[in-house]
Amino acid sequence: MIKGTKKNIGVLGGTFDPVHKGHLTISRIAIQKLKIQKLFWSITKQNPLKKLKPLIDEKKRILLCKKIIKKEKKIFILNTKKIKNSQFTHNVISSMRRRINVNQKLFFIIGADNLINFHKWKNFKKIMSLSTLVVMNRPGYKKKALNSFIGKKFKKFKTNLSYINKNMPKNYQWVFINNRGINISSSKLRINLYK
Repeated sequence: MIKGTKKNIGVLGGTFDPVHKGHLTISRIAIQKLKIQKLFWSITKQNPLKKLKPLIDEKKRILLCKKIIKKEKKIFILNTKKIKNSQFTHNVISSMRRRINVNQKLFFIIGADNLINFHKWKNFKKIMSLSTLVVMNRPGYKKKALNSFIGKKFKKFKTNLSYINKNMPKNYQWVFINNRGINISSSKLRINLYK
């Protein structure tokens, strides 16, 4: 149980293949802007929407993530071993929601590039009903993200940081954070690593 009536909890999911300073930067921005006390990195074995398997094995990715967050006081690695089918985000978010109090805020953080295909994620509406979707800007993706299926269909649920920080978010509410954006891609890093 993650106790604490005023503790805001965040989850940043992904394969982290490989982990890079972009993950750390958006984590720090989210912690600061959303007043998050504990941010969990949920490292998945395999992205269900991608056919290619991660190039770095899961154990090594976890070790690399632990190394990069070593000095961070509010970032933790989520143990997903006890979460059934943890490769699906809705299962991770459901598990986290059960572990916290009803009056604790739960944020699920993604990059603007991920919002474009978010409607293809399994049970995406469940994710949005159990947590507040936080979309972090990425260079070149803002317009596409805001004009995506989610951006348009859930436009009336889009809110701002001021509201989120003062109120308990309602179902399907989401926020777009206009940070400068981190132009680092795990895919490009993999290409460079394995040339």
